[in-house]
Amino acid sequence: MKLIKILLASSLAFVSLSANDVMQKSMSIMEKGMTQIQQGFLNNNLELVKEGTKLVKEGNALFSDKKIITEYLPENKKHMVNVAENASKRIALDIAGLEANIENKAFINATNSYSDMLNACSSCHSIVRNW
Repeated sequence: MKLIKILLASSLAFVSLSANDVMQKSMSIMEKGMTQIQQGFLNNNLELVKEGTKLVKEGNALFSDKKIITEYLPENKKHMVNVAENASKRIALDIAGLEANIENKAFINATNSYSDMLNACSSCHSIVRNW
C-alpha cells in the first residue's frame, strides 16, 4: 500500500513538472516571437515579423491545452482556466489577423493585431501573477 502511494505521488509530481516544462517552453517561445515581431516592425523587416509570428503560433499551440493550463495555474487560480484559454484563443485570432494584414500590406492594422496580442498576454499574466 505504501508503495502504491509513493508511485502515485511520483506520477503526480511528474505530470506537474511536465506541465510546467511545457508552459515555460511555451512562454519562452512566445516571448521570443513577440520580440521578433516588434523588432521586425521597428526595422521594417517583414521576414522577422513572419518568423516571430511562427514562433508565437508555435508557443500558443503548446499553451492551448486546457489540462496543461490547469496544471500550470497556481492552486488558488485554477478556477480561472477559462481566462487563460480565452487569451490563447484571442492570440490565435490576432496571429491570423496579423498574417492577413501583412499579406494585404495593411501594416498599421498588422501592428494593431500585434498590440492586441500583447494585451491578451498581459491580461492573462495580470491574473496569474496578481499584477
